[in-house]
Amino acid sequence: MTMVWIIHTSLYLLSVFQVTLTFNIDPVAWKYISVPAAGFGYKVIQLNSTNLLISAPEEQYEKSRRGKVYQCPVGVSPCTPLPIQVPSHAVNMTLGLSMTKDPKTSKTLVCGPTIPRDCKTITTYNGMCLEIDSNLESESPVPSSLEDCPGQTDIAFLLDGSASVADVDFERMKTFVKSLITQFLERNTEFAIIQFSDDSEIHMSFNVFKNNIESWQLKLNNISQQNGLTYTATAIKRIVKDVFIPSQGSRPNAKKVLIVITDGESTDHGDLKSAIEAAEKAEIIRFAIGVGIAFDSNTAKDELRSIASSPQGNHMFKVNSFEALDQISNSLQNSIFPIEGSNTTEESIKMEMAQEGFSAAYIPGGGFQIASVGAFQWRA
Repeated sequence: MTMVWIIHTSLYLLSVFQVTLTFNIDPVAWKYISVPAAGFGYKVIQLNSTNLLISAPEEQYEKSRRGKVYQCPVGVSPCTPLPIQVPSHAVNMTLGLSMTKDPKTSKTLVCGPTIPRDCKTITTYNGMCLEIDSNLESESPVPSSLEDCPGQTDIAFLLDGSASVADVDFERMKTFVKSLITQFLERNTEFAIIQFSDDSEIHMSFNVFKNNIESWQLKLNNISQQNGLTYTATAIKRIVKDVFIPSQGSRPNAKKVLIVITDGESTDHGDLKSAIEAAEKAEIIRFAIGVGIAFDSNTAKDELRSIASSPQGNHMFKVNSFEALDQISNSLQNSIFPIEGSNTTEESIKMEMAQEGFSAAYIPGGGFQIASVGAFQWRA
């Protein structure tokens, strides 16, 4: 029994001795790299045998700029930040929260998925990635722009400036429009104002509104009445052709709403059918407001109905005077609000809430894939 015990102990000691020798075989020291930047070291990419790319995604180096990527030589040289050209709209994107390298091309994809966008009633968060080539130069961002805010509405007001409208009533109409715009300002809504008589005049396009957000009331106040006939159909065609278009600031994914305010039948009644067809084709939702005794006649009422979208009960309004416009203000707002919010339902959300670049990976056959957390879904 004694002999067996000694043998077992010896083997045990030998085993410990061998493990100890193995532990001391590799004497290579660790390389320590330090940069006083928030989050430095969150992601590390081995660029080549002599250089590393190291991210500091929490580094706030400007008020609206967050996230840096550093080139760090393995030797004694200090790390230097890469001069990555971040687009102006990529606010606080947390650049470097995700990084990956293509082993074939030595390109590196650097992403930041936390770009906020104020959409009035909500704030969305998107993301963006930039590819860095072997010369450490950044290429065009992916995606190239942010998604539009959900629930956008572009509203155009078409005001009757014909001679049958008294000067004081034209001013009341402008006051009514001013009140409506004020009610919608806190939502993701933009506006255009057009006057029609013999001709139609665009006093404020969507571009002019968004570039003069602090002075739109002054522009509305300065509108002078034309005093002529009532070419309603011609004006509607002009709005389809020259107002609800991207070059004039109309947003591609926005709901298009036209509010027509008139005091009588049109001079160009024969062209009204083709004008409405053009508006329908352009998917413009139309509200028609008839003011005064002219709309007591069936002919005038029929024309007002033809201008209004279906169902006419929700899109056509009649008041006895311009002083009474305020009486329909709430009803008109209640009819427009559901239109404005119709893009914010869960079913319609696609990429508006997608944080592109939350993670990324290169594909062996070429190209890369970007994960978009929040795509096609929205949870309150």
